[in-house]
Amino acid sequence: MSLWIDKKYLKLVSPRLRNGKWKDDKLFNHSCTYCGDSSSNQLKARGYHFVHKDTYVYKCHNCGHSTNIGIFLKDHDEMLHKQWVMERFGKKNDTRPVAQQNFTFEPPKFKSNILARYPKAQDSELCVDYLTKRQIPKKWWKDFYFVEKSQSLSSINYKYNKRVLGNDPRLVLPFFDRQNNLIGITGRALNDSQLRYLTLRFDEEKPLIFNLDKVDFNQPLYVVEGPIDSLFLPNCIAVGGSDFSKVTNEISKSGSTLIFDNEPRNKEIIKKMRSMGDQGYKVCVWPETIKEKDINDMVLNKIPSIVDVINNNTRQGLELSLAINNWSKV
Repeated sequence: MSLWIDKKYLKLVSPRLRNGKWKDDKLFNHSCTYCGDSSSNQLKARGYHFVHKDTYVYKCHNCGHSTNIGIFLKDHDEMLHKQWVMERFGKKNDTRPVAQQNFTFEPPKFKSNILARYPKAQDSELCVDYLTKRQIPKKWWKDFYFVEKSQSLSSINYKYNKRVLGNDPRLVLPFFDRQNNLIGITGRALNDSQLRYLTLRFDEEKPLIFNLDKVDFNQPLYVVEGPIDSLFLPNCIAVGGSDFSKVTNEISKSGSTLIFDNEPRNKEIIKKMRSMGDQGYKVCVWPETIKEKDINDMVLNKIPSIVDVINNNTRQGLELSLAINNWSKV
């Protein structure tokens, strides 16, 4: 009975909690009201109410603040708190359960088997045609999945419920962290959809980096923009775009080479290359003999020894700055 009352009042206060969502019958998630959760991303929600000893308790996975339902209600609505005390204990001034406590709680993780509901890419004719056309090595095929309709991806995570539109068939590439937790996916359209790539993030606290679970961080590491490009280089991860700053906490400067797409007329790319160079990273500056935009195009056009081209054109420090100046067409 007491748990039912706690849940009743949690539901009463929930409309004023940003990004509030019941993840299951006993787990309520919302943006933390104590730390604000994030000033830059209003969609972040790292506060959790969960059942502990027949009552609801609160824990923020961002600031670490923890408390019980009594204090939480008192902090957010004193009138609701008084009503809760009366209904739960029958005494107007009984505040025994509101003593501060500390609780340990980890948000749910998504293991790789959540994708088992979808067929493997190697079992889909559409995927095999695409993988063959792009000359993606067969050793990778077993790691990818196929969805016949994009909308089915919305069932993987509650926050994407009814938010994934379209019925495009897609090749699905999963993103895992080093502990093999599924932190996101990218779906590549297998038709002429205007939205070529559809990306879903499941863990807002971790950078979305492809192939983290498969590389050896004790060996030389290559970092590229696109996940598909990473499949053609040894010991390679991908940042899923041109924001290489997301890898700064994952890789060493001495053992890593950053490889931007070959876009000498792109001001933003040039700016980002210089920024990473200023931080001490090694960056590949493509020679003029390379006309292709990315590594997959180089493979399709049979550019020989791509790894050697990268190694021979990797620069650092002042040499990098001069090489970017000579390469830039802006």
